[in-house]
Amino acid sequence: MSSASDSGLPRAPEIDDHRPAPRPPREVVISFWAWIATAVLEVALIPLVISDRSLLADEALSEERASAVLRGETLELDSGLLRIGAGIAIGLVCVAVLALAAAYVWFAVRMRAGRRWARGVLVVLTLVSAVSSFWADTDWYGMSMVALSVFAALLMTMPTANGYFAECRLRGQA
Repeated sequence: MSSASDSGLPRAPEIDDHRPAPRPPREVVISFWAWIATAVLEVALIPLVISDRSLLADEALSEERASAVLRGETLELDSGLLRIGAGIAIGLVCVAVLALAAAYVWFAVRMRAGRRWARGVLVVLTLVSAVSSFWADTDWYGMSMVALSVFAALLMTMPTANGYFAECRLRGQA
């Protein structure tokens, strides 16, 4: 039976158990807490979304009525049915917000442990939220979450953070 080096495949890096595990630098720790704060802000957004439920239903109903008037029609739309639809839509948004907050926490924990792939995922999430904030009608609350995630992403790409992730990779921990 041939060993891994005989097959031509690279060997997995050896973990030196005698050296202590690298400690995350201050930038990585601050970035971690910024990601946790972003997740907390996401969860804090849920009551604001729920409070907008009736406003969303009323706005959709008034827009539909105005459109019907312009077409010269009468609107035969049940406002109760519209409110149920708005409630379902808001419920789905709340579930998505909770899933996103949980993802931020999960990837932040992995990033703090030195996983480069988690850092990459967090950078991609930051780019998606920053780009989508330009197309969406983002208020100050949403922009503060984008700013916090950009801050966290910049911290985890600083030179000392890069050294930490490289050292974790060399130890076979990334």
